[in-house]
Amino acid sequence: MRLTKQFGRSAIVFTLVSLSGCQLFQSQTYVEVASPVVMNDHSQSVMVINDQMDRFLSYEGRESFLNQMLVALESDSRNKFKGKDPETYSWWKIRVQPSEKQQAEVFRPTTEGVDTSNPVEFMDVSYRSKTTLNLRSKPSLEGAKLGVLSKGEVFNVLAKVVDQPWFLVEQKGVIKGYVHKDYARSNVINRDILSTQPNPLLEPNSSKTEQTSIEHELSGNYTCRSLSYELTKDGDMTTGSLRACRKKRKVWYIDTPQPQPSNPS
Repeated sequence: MRLTKQFGRSAIVFTLVSLSGCQLFQSQTYVEVASPVVMNDHSQSVMVINDQMDRFLSYEGRESFLNQMLVALESDSRNKFKGKDPETYSWWKIRVQPSEKQQAEVFRPTTEGVDTSNPVEFMDVSYRSKTTLNLRSKPSLEGAKLGVLSKGEVFNVLAKVVDQPWFLVEQKGVIKGYVHKDYARSNVINRDILSTQPNPLLEPNSSKTEQTSIEHELSGNYTCRSLSYELTKDGDMTTGSLRACRKKRKVWYIDTPQPQPSNPS
């Protein structure tokens, strides 16, 4: 059974305003009402943000707003950003909090011989090989050869070894070995935060992949940041906040909150 242990997970909170039961924006003539947190439902979280953008932004404005979210999440020097939609004349403001490293320990079906004792940074990004690649038992050219990836073959980079140029390769839910990152190319260059799915490996309630391989423990970290935003136009305003987690540069996803067990009285 796969076990997942995560520390410091914070909830995604949307601070919204409800008008007529379905409109999610604030007018100066209305009192702001907090929307309930969307628990364990990534698609619902994305729908809420899409509804907000539909009310305030044009297509070009949406693209600029979402792109500036990525710029904000990647920035180490600024924490406040703003922009304007030239078509709808709506303004937005974005603010990010400092990055936080989250720790996780998971169990994953693993090909016999693969050493998973190295600390890693979790990714979950599709790559393809630039050339014929040997799958190694450890992140080193001295590692035993466990298999081969043909040129152009697609695989999932489960994680990158911390401070080393080696990827941990997964195919069909099974860890296959290590390849050097210089000989692999990402299939995902950049993607907006609404189009990126959460990392299934880090979901506590994700179902177990049925495999006959031996499961090994994998310890690592991943980076998350809290982000808040505000959209305004002609006195109307909508706001929201979320926690985003990073797969690779310019690829972040909304980290959906998990329901907490109630305390017995």
